[in-house]
Amino acid sequence: MNEVNMDRKFYLQQFQRDNKPVESLSKKAPSIGTEIVDLMKKEDLTHDEAYASLQYAYNLIRYESNFLKLK
Repeated sequence: MNEVNMDRKFYLQQFQRDNKPVESLSKKAPSIGTEIVDLMKKEDLTHDEAYASLQYAYNLIRYESNFLKLK
């Protein structure tokens, strides 16, 4: 086992995931993700702007998680 795999295995033992693996997502998730990327392209965002937008959305979802119907 190489060093990267050992580090990953150690990390995953020490820190549990907050979310489920991608395989368990609803069938809507990929199409919504594609819509988000298409919107970012339409708005002509740079990589940094797109990443910042996703981080902001993630933070907002976490904040509003008590109010949204998230499965």
